[in-house]
Amino acid sequence: METSRLTLPLLLIAFSFLLTLSAQMTGIFKCSERGDSPSTCRSLVGYSSKQATTYGNIQTLFAVKKLRSILEANNLPLSTQRTQGVNPNQVVRVPIPCSCSNGTGVSNRTPVYTVKKGDTLYFIASEIFGGLVQYQRISDLNRIPDASEIDVGQRFWIPLPCSCDKLNGQDVVHYAHVVKSGSSLGEIAAQFGTDNTTLAQLNGISGDAQLLADYPLNVPLRACNSSVRADSLDAKMLLPNSSYSITANNCIRCSCQASNNWTLSCEASQLKPSSTWQTCPSPRCEGAESLFVGNTTNTSCGPRSCAYAGYSNQTILTALSPDPCSGSGGSGPPGNYASTTLSSSFSYVVMLIQCALICMSSLAM
Repeated sequence: METSRLTLPLLLIAFSFLLTLSAQMTGIFKCSERGDSPSTCRSLVGYSSKQATTYGNIQTLFAVKKLRSILEANNLPLSTQRTQGVNPNQVVRVPIPCSCSNGTGVSNRTPVYTVKKGDTLYFIASEIFGGLVQYQRISDLNRIPDASEIDVGQRFWIPLPCSCDKLNGQDVVHYAHVVKSGSSLGEIAAQFGTDNTTLAQLNGISGDAQLLADYPLNVPLRACNSSVRADSLDAKMLLPNSSYSITANNCIRCSCQASNNWTLSCEASQLKPSSTWQTCPSPRCEGAESLFVGNTTNTSCGPRSCAYAGYSNQTILTALSPDPCSGSGGSGPPGNYASTTLSSSFSYVVMLIQCALICMSSLAM
């Protein structure tokens, strides 16, 4: 009789443990193809090498078309050379093209890696690409019959995890962060300006117990608000904190800094335009001839500024802030779009079931 009374509590505890395991990280990022989220976008991965390398080597490894894209993502000066050294374990943000399909996001058929002597899929995934992808994922998406047998000279697509999903209806830049041993959701959330609940929800886990070292974690980076129009050729431009972009055929430089109230700051780049334009069009603000993109003037009622609103084949578009004398105020400072107060439904279910199991165990005892 005593044995049977103990059996039920033990079974309930075991069931609770299995529920927890079922929420383990997979390193695969969810990416919806429905709703108002785009099916393609630019995402970021955090790459680090155990060996010293250069920005040029990273550009080649990830097949990034222009070195400038890496410099912009890391807020580095344009004068930085390909040969500039990167220290061991230094994290470099690398932009990748993301594509959503079947509910998950992967880098769009890039990068492609050529197998070298001594390589294994595990070594390629964990060492060469810094744990940003699991070797089983490379094997599955490249339809490799036997992951333990690969040949020198074979070329494999490296399906890096990414996402284009909005968060609570707001645009964010999804960043693949490789979890370090001993990390916690709280530490990672504090580092990237989000919260535990958001990280758990996006990654399908319930807490630190399911956080796996050397696996990529989907981290939403808040993007600066901008006045760029939907019909602009750079309408998809999203910049997270401490990054910039040279846009409008090299004529405009936009940057995102949290200290600027999460508002995109743009100005004339002072660079030579690309081949599309012989000279840069004037970034003079329509409706205020004395203002140019990035300028602010003070009126008797308050400041008025000229913002970058995008570009077309012929011109640079601008947006003049509302006249403070007209009494049309703004909506106030934006909220933290990289956070959410909504909890994962899975987490709630697990928590409720575990509470019920504890109660049942107590009654059975």
